[in-house]
Amino acid sequence: MSLFQLYHSCIYPTINDGLNHIFKAVAWCIIYRITTQTVNIPKQLCHVVSIACGSMVMYHFFGYYLFYMLAQGMIAYLSLVISSSGSKNISGWMCMFVCITFLLLCELFIVDAMHWHMIRAAQMLVAMRAISIGFQLDEKILASLPKPLPYFGYLYNVGTVSFGPWIPFKDYMNIEGNNRSLLKCFINILRAFILSLIFLTISACFTLWLIPSGSSKWLLAYRDAMSFRSSHYFVSYLSELTALAAGIDTSTTERWTVTVTRPWHIELPRSLVEVVIHWNVPMHTWLKTYVFRVARPYGTFFAIIGTYGLSALLHGLNFQLAAVLLSLGFYTYTEHATRQKLASIFSACIQARKCGSNCGHQWKENHWAVRVCNFSFSLLAVFHLAYLGLMFDSSKLQEEGYNWLHAIKKWRWLNFSSHWIVLGTFGFNYLI
Repeated sequence: MSLFQLYHSCIYPTINDGLNHIFKAVAWCIIYRITTQTVNIPKQLCHVVSIACGSMVMYHFFGYYLFYMLAQGMIAYLSLVISSSGSKNISGWMCMFVCITFLLLCELFIVDAMHWHMIRAAQMLVAMRAISIGFQLDEKILASLPKPLPYFGYLYNVGTVSFGPWIPFKDYMNIEGNNRSLLKCFINILRAFILSLIFLTISACFTLWLIPSGSSKWLLAYRDAMSFRSSHYFVSYLSELTALAAGIDTSTTERWTVTVTRPWHIELPRSLVEVVIHWNVPMHTWLKTYVFRVARPYGTFFAIIGTYGLSALLHGLNFQLAAVLLSLGFYTYTEHATRQKLASIFSACIQARKCGSNCGHQWKENHWAVRVCNFSFSLLAVFHLAYLGLMFDSSKLQEEGYNWLHAIKKWRWLNFSSHWIVLGTFGFNYLI
């Protein structure tokens, strides 16, 4: 197929379909922004507009299944009211238990598999926002439980309700003050829009075109994994687009930036640890703040596996996703521990995270041997990403979520090679 044929058969219809959804989401974000940030209206009315515009976006993407998202928010708020009225700081954990229970009940008994798979990510985002309010109450970051209007305005804000990202409650409350440097905001909106369409076409068209079906199995694994990662980048930049269009600014040093993913740190990774950090920056921050740090006193290994386990629960009862996330937990722990020991033994900057200027190592990043070592670890990370990402192919199973047989079949096809390598690395780490 020529590039011209690819354009007419895939690129054009894919972009046309994508623009249809993007413009509807962005239109409601702009309506919300004009209504709440260009005229002086009461704060309570701003929350009402946030809920109304967010509900319209939810209805566009999820239809009447938006009521499950509304129900989860109400049940979570009730749990926060009950837990915050006592003297013990249990709001975060109680809200987490209630939200995860609600998600599991919906998935197992209430919603059919196809439609639940459609709304699962948005349901998870609602849960993350409610849970973060609970932990902020426990840590006294919030003096009291927000009133219903700001709470629901935060949960269902039009800029974050469908695609994310997760933002702290304070960033939502400060939206009305983010009305400066509009030119830079427009430039970043345009950047996010262009990048989202580029990655959409890479995922749907270019990966299949560049690596045809007759290629070797490892090239096919890399192709399917790359297609999945590109679809993730598309959604991530789309979430940046809608957040910026709604007037959200999460930056601390410069105006009008919302960072969700960093593809260059994933496609050319220093380590799997960096892949996890840059895959979804807001979710990494949420898990690190409300799960990892809480579990850290019980041991690093327990904290890492517990964090990935909770992430899997929030994503739903999906064996394939849980297997990948728990594998990543074991992979990143093994990689981090092994490279930390090697860095100490050889006094070289070969840790999973890049060393600071005052690390104390004899051999720095610019030494040729250190460069070769870090590049080798980067290639190994790319290998692991192809192996793990192969799970999320474009088969018909994706409409209802992949089952455990699909996962085992895919990994068996590659002889479980990545898992064997990591088990060997774990044994090597134990011996040294």
